[in-house]
Amino acid sequence: MKSIDYIIVIPARFDSKRLPGKALVDISGKTLIEHVFSAASRSQARAIIVATDSEKIKQVAENLKVKTVMTSANHVSGTDRIAEVAEIEDWKGDQIIVNLQGDCPLMPPENIDQVASLLFKNSDAGIATLATKIVDPEEINDPNVVKVDFDSRGRAISFRRKIGHSIDHQTCLWRHIGIYAYTTTALKKFSQHPRTKFEIETRLEQLRAFDLKMKIIIEEAVIPPGPDVDTEQDLQVVRSILGTN
Repeated sequence: MKSIDYIIVIPARFDSKRLPGKALVDISGKTLIEHVFSAASRSQARAIIVATDSEKIKQVAENLKVKTVMTSANHVSGTDRIAEVAEIEDWKGDQIIVNLQGDCPLMPPENIDQVASLLFKNSDAGIATLATKIVDPEEINDPNVVKVDFDSRGRAISFRRKIGHSIDHQTCLWRHIGIYAYTTTALKKFSQHPRTKFEIETRLEQLRAFDLKMKIIIEEAVIPPGPDVDTEQDLQVVRSILGTN
C-alpha cells in the first residue's frame, strides 16, 4: 500500500462503565493500552498519540514513550475526544486521523493502514471505516454487534444493533469494525454538533455523522480483527487468545 500521511489517536478513558479501569487491566503481562499501542506501532502511521482524561493512563503511556494529550472528562465519545486533540494540535483541515479505540488489542496493523488509505482514496468522504462478514449466527441478534449496510460504491447506508426482521441463510450481513479515519475538517463538523436523537437512543456515535449528512465510506477489512474488550467476558477471551488465563 502507498504510504499515507496519517496520525493515530488512541482515545482511552479509565472510568469505563461495563469494565471499570479496563485500559490498565493486565493481559499477558501488559496493560490493555500497551497492546493497543503495540498494534499501532506496527502500522505506517507518522505519529501515535494517546488521548485521555486519566493521569494513570497518561503515566503508563509516557512510560512507553508515547505522546499523551490530556482531554476533557466530559466527552461522550472517542470521536469527540479526538476532535479536542486535533484542535489542541492545530492540524490542517485535510490531515487524516485514525481513531484506534483503546479497547482493540487485536486490531491488525494492516487494517489501520487500510482505513487511512481508504479515506485518502475517497477525498469526497469525511469518514472511512471497515466491516467484516458475520459468520457466527449468534452475532446476528447480539445488540453488542453493530451491523452495517453499504451500497456497491462502499457508501454506508445504515448502522444498527438489531436486525428487526427474519434473515435467510443467503443474506450477507456485515459487522462494523470500530476503527475510523477522518479529516480534521470532518472531526470539527462532528464535534461542534450536539448529540442527536438517534445517536443517544442507539448509543452509536456514527449516527450523528448520518444526521449531519456526512459521507461514510466502508470497505471489507483485509484481516478480520479479534474481539474488542468491552466486558469481563471479552477480557477472558482476549486473555485466552494472547496466552494468559
